[in-house]
Amino acid sequence: MKSISLYTRPTNDVTIIQNYFLDHYLPAANGEYVKLYLFLFRCACAGRAITVSALADTFDHTEKDIRRGLSYWEKLGLLELTYGEGDELLGVSFLDLPVEETAAAAAEEQPADTLQGAQEESEYLTSPDEPAASAPASIPKPALSPDRVKALKDSEDIRQLIFIAEQYLGKTLSPSEVSNILYFYDVLHFSADLIEYLIEYCVSKGSKSARYIETVALAWSQEGIKTVQEAKDSTNLYNKNYYTILNTFGIKGRGPAKPETDYMNCWLNEYHFTLDIIQEACSRTIAQTHQPNFQYANKILEDWHKNGIKHINDIRQLDIRHQQNKKAAAPKQKAPSAPSGNKFNNFHQREYDYKKLEEQLLNR
Repeated sequence: MKSISLYTRPTNDVTIIQNYFLDHYLPAANGEYVKLYLFLFRCACAGRAITVSALADTFDHTEKDIRRGLSYWEKLGLLELTYGEGDELLGVSFLDLPVEETAAAAAEEQPADTLQGAQEESEYLTSPDEPAASAPASIPKPALSPDRVKALKDSEDIRQLIFIAEQYLGKTLSPSEVSNILYFYDVLHFSADLIEYLIEYCVSKGSKSARYIETVALAWSQEGIKTVQEAKDSTNLYNKNYYTILNTFGIKGRGPAKPETDYMNCWLNEYHFTLDIIQEACSRTIAQTHQPNFQYANKILEDWHKNGIKHINDIRQLDIRHQQNKKAAAPKQKAPSAPSGNKFNNFHQREYDYKKLEEQLLNR
């Protein structure tokens, strides 16, 4: 059978999709998901704003279908979704795809990209009513002297980091990737343990892209993260309890904000409450305020902590004591007399000595 020749007219109005996507992601994906990805990428390249509702209308789907498609590509590490309050989608970030070995080899011969250039290649799709999601502001990447580079590469920490990174990424690091590690270590002042966790975290999110790793590192630097524990608290990779509490509040589709993690860390680590106790406080908060309110829940848990609550059954006993104390403190009211059928009996009645009245009448 003869091959089919394909022709097209040249045009500048094009959207370029990497071959890696076509070779490795397109065949296995649902056709509707592929259409959604391509249309979003086309909008991002054109700088066109769009909403979930508009996407649903365009493809004649429900908004839930659109969100399901976005979640599919997010799980594969091709998209990064940003949410606001109320599970509102604020931004869609297209992450870098892996490159073929030939392209990677060619890239090693090029100078290392600047952070600014890396950020310019990231495309963001936003709702017209919301501010655009953006990568962290870059920190100037100073050129290290050859002596400093040699000294760093000769250090045990850097050698070990390069080895570990190659194990996680499954390849030999390019000069640009090695330069990034030196940058994290010497400029951002990340410890070797923190850099190792940085790479582990990014790979666990489904991305081995050097630009993605660099963007996460910048975000951590801006947050003032200096230890692995601080990074874990920020990313919540090892703390599913956060999401259990958020779900109890009815908050889904986003991670906790800093004030929320402060409250939850207090409940879990300072008060040492179990999840069922915290969930009970959250449920009572929703029943009382009809909305998620960490401050209100904190007052409940603070009171339980002062009362020595250790088990969910202790809460029931505390509730019983509270009701008993409330009844004891209530002022006692005099029971009203039984009402009479005669409305005139509501007045104070005079008392008469009928015997004396009879004697008076007889004497007359």
